[in-house]
Amino acid sequence: MDEKEPRKILEDFYQMASKKTEENVVDPFLFSLNDGQREWLNSIIDNAESFKAVLTVFTTSLVKKIEDPNQDVRYHKVELEGGYSGRTYDTKYVTPFFKDKFPRLAMKETGWLTRSLEQPQPFTLDFPGKIRNSKVKESFLQILNDIEENKANPELYLIHLFIYLIRATNIPSTEPYHNILPQKVTIDSIIENLKLHFFSSYKVAGASKLPVIAIYSIYEILINGPDRYKSKKLKPLKSHLASDIRAKSIGDIEIVDEDESYFEAIEIKHGKQIDSIMVSDAYEKFKDKEISRYYLLTTAEPDIESDEREAIRSEIERIKEEHGCEVIANGIIPSLRYYLRLLSNPEIFIERYTENLKAEFSKSTEIKTEHIEKWEELLSKQGLQ
Repeated sequence: MDEKEPRKILEDFYQMASKKTEENVVDPFLFSLNDGQREWLNSIIDNAESFKAVLTVFTTSLVKKIEDPNQDVRYHKVELEGGYSGRTYDTKYVTPFFKDKFPRLAMKETGWLTRSLEQPQPFTLDFPGKIRNSKVKESFLQILNDIEENKANPELYLIHLFIYLIRATNIPSTEPYHNILPQKVTIDSIIENLKLHFFSSYKVAGASKLPVIAIYSIYEILINGPDRYKSKKLKPLKSHLASDIRAKSIGDIEIVDEDESYFEAIEIKHGKQIDSIMVSDAYEKFKDKEISRYYLLTTAEPDIESDEREAIRSEIERIKEEHGCEVIANGIIPSLRYYLRLLSNPEIFIERYTENLKAEFSKSTEIKTEHIEKWEELLSKQGLQ
């Protein structure tokens, strides 16, 4: 069989789902599945961000069944009698497709690296893998059972899956910032809106990434401005969930010279007051690297406990004398206020922050719809003042 056919299956069904979504004929079409089938599918979609591996393995199973109707896709390993290599199939076709079309839901390599799914047991209803969410596990196994035992159409499941995924990953629309903001935007108004955005009571995780995106947005503007940053480059944002060691980073935000050597770095803590141990830990990340300045910022207020100030000052002096790097410990809000004063037009920051929120939403699950909707609400209120 043509090597490209599995990818073609994925592309064709994605295009069909996109067309039905654009034509707004999605809801009637969804009734081609019965209530139980839709409930199973909804369970997988509703938990897709937390169970990406299940989503990936499920998609792999559907595509393989469409490509080879004779294959019982519950037997997902070659060591199982009549089985196939689900991991190889996923790595070659499905995960690359997800990285292209649904990057925020894509695995790094394959869904089969997850312990609960890699077991050499078929995905039958008595599969022993310990998927944390019992509803997700049941739904995943029931759909495969439906396909193999009840001869349900895998094509129906796949197109419905893609319709749901397109809906779930569409970037929330935000009104153009210049249409909802007054012509004169003050630094104080931006700071107040950022504080409300950072510290709102969200029902979802991910708020710790918001201050990182704000500082990153400032640097995107500064990198093309003051003489200090001429010939400097801002490295792309990495996942805020990955450890610095695994991400090979020294901070959340990194500015490098043309030769890729470090120039400045910024580490941002969420809700934690800075102490001398935190400063020492930061030094461990860059002590063997040349770097001019290192910012240690926090969203906590106050940023430093009064009885820690002397210990922090002493540690910063030690690092300066031993290494040469200037470490600056400060609160995120005072730092943002200082940076905004360096901009000739603060409105540019709002544009960059808004665009970066949407960009991070599109490529990872750290930023959620709720965060973007909250920012839109704040901008709208600002425009009405």
